[in-house]
Amino acid sequence: MLAGAALCSTMLLLASCTKKAVQPSPVDRNMAFLYNPSSSPLHPEFTVYHEGRDYSRLYLKIFPSELLFNQANKEGTFQSKVRVRYELREIIDGKESDLVADSATISYTLRMDEIKNAFFSSVMIRSEMNRKYQLRVYTDDLLRSKGTVNYMPVDRSGVNTAQNFKVILSATGFPSFDRIFHSGEIFRVQYNDKGIDRLVVRYFNNTFPLPRPPVTNLQSPRPDFIPDSIFSYPFSDTTLFMLPEQGMYHLQVDPDQPGGLAVFNFGDNFPRVSSVEDMIGPLAYLTSAIEFNELITQTNRKLAVDNFWLQSAGNAEKARELIRVYYNRVFFANYYFTSYKEGWKTDRGMMFIIYGPPDNMKKNALSEIWTYYRKRSREPLRFTFTRVDNPYSDNDYLLQRNFVNAMWVQAVQDWRSGKVFYADN
Repeated sequence: MLAGAALCSTMLLLASCTKKAVQPSPVDRNMAFLYNPSSSPLHPEFTVYHEGRDYSRLYLKIFPSELLFNQANKEGTFQSKVRVRYELREIIDGKESDLVADSATISYTLRMDEIKNAFFSSVMIRSEMNRKYQLRVYTDDLLRSKGTVNYMPVDRSGVNTAQNFKVILSATGFPSFDRIFHSGEIFRVQYNDKGIDRLVVRYFNNTFPLPRPPVTNLQSPRPDFIPDSIFSYPFSDTTLFMLPEQGMYHLQVDPDQPGGLAVFNFGDNFPRVSSVEDMIGPLAYLTSAIEFNELITQTNRKLAVDNFWLQSAGNAEKARELIRVYYNRVFFANYYFTSYKEGWKTDRGMMFIIYGPPDNMKKNALSEIWTYYRKRSREPLRFTFTRVDNPYSDNDYLLQRNFVNAMWVQAVQDWRSGKVFYADN
């Protein structure tokens, strides 16, 4: 057993559904807790790898520090009970089917003396070639009676899609649950066709544009995705990879076909905000183009950032509070919304930073609808984000700009006058 982790040692498969059963898709539930870190005590991680023509493997990672352990068992040792349930639904004609293509419930008994930092396991799921699915995974801490749900697209539309690749961390030997690496991290890549001996790598230096603020119906600019360099790389299951420069690296087995695996280096601080460079970029949402250009061209950028917040707040105490809230939102924007670019640079990240977490969210396989309630108005603020089919990321969403009043100007004015903006003020 590796230090700091445990593989599945005790589990019970309670049910498995390989036939399709008619069950309603729960699209009307308020899912706003997904983007509110204080709303759920559990933050499990998942990744999918297509192992065969008719099945995939779901890897899961659970943090024991978030679980309740007690000694109410025959052995009298500290144990926790976790239940993981998944439902796989096919995407047909752009909509999530009410039919469940596959489902299962797995129960785990976790022993505190066997696990330190993380618990790992995996489950086989039935999936067919040339199809796309939406996967829901429900994770419950049975002793605490608390749980959460995670959504994942499962893309079997071709042999070149990202989930045909499995990324393995060299330091642990376990699968990586995201595609973001720091400069010194080393990893391996497995591809489910063992006959591939070379990869084509396209490198993008991450000069992707910021989104437009919601004061216009013009969509945010989309990049052309023209690589800054292209090279061929010898490949086997033992090949070691490292990302020396910041940017996006797109790995392909066939450069003439769409798809591939995108991996990212957003800097060694990411997703944290811990340097002046990390702090200055998100100020683009609170400043005019002229003001922002003055900020980034200052010789002493730290002093420029400090002065911006002091002038906005009026005193040091208020400035510290504004800084705490604003950059806490930047951190969680990076955590939740990173796609082919940092989360704070995305449409959802921009709205999250300025408005905060939504009060209500409806989510399905193709869109999210965020709602902010307002005490002084019967009409809430409502924003729709549509998922973009993007070969570099399955977390790319665009804001649909068909709203009448986004209150953006008032929100920016509140921040610039020393107040954290809340829609219900």
